[in-house]
Amino acid sequence: MTETASLVWIGAAATVAAVLQLRRAWSLPCRSAAANGIGWALMLVGAALALAGDGAWGLAVASLFGMTAAALLLAHAGWTAPASKARASDRKAHMLPEAGEPRHLGRRLLTFLLTVPLAFTASLLAALGARALAGLAGWSDADGNAMTLLLLPLLWGILAFALIMLPRRRSQYGLLAIPAAAGLGLIFIGGAL
Repeated sequence: MTETASLVWIGAAATVAAVLQLRRAWSLPCRSAAANGIGWALMLVGAALALAGDGAWGLAVASLFGMTAAALLLAHAGWTAPASKARASDRKAHMLPEAGEPRHLGRRLLTFLLTVPLAFTASLLAALGARALAGLAGWSDADGNAMTLLLLPLLWGILAFALIMLPRRRSQYGLLAIPAAAGLGLIFIGGAL
């Protein structure tokens, strides 16, 4: 086994260990920042090792092992969870207004626009900026393209989640501007060199 292949396998093992650690951390009776931090650090180390071992292909292999472990844990939890006897709410997570309440359709539409097309655009610019940076670092076109395709949905999901959690529109606009500006800057730098 070559040194690069062993890095991929160690990265895959670290990714599986990260999933197991996060599951353990989330099952604790109270939240533990240290336990969660260990899990996410293991995930980052596993991804970095796999990426160093065989580029985007190594990262894809390690990710596959981590996703499989997570799917197995979720399947087990779903299979063994007792059925709830409580009736489901008519108004799920405050999605629908009560009778007589205003619908706030404009606010809801703006939230949709911020989290779907605008967050996608900002994520695309950030992923393309990372692609330009990878090109400057001497990565092959295949590795840079694969990294871009992996980054786009990941960044979009993280950005959409963060946007929904922010209480003020000004904060949301600022959060959208950061990855978009960084991506554009990297694209222009990569194009100029």
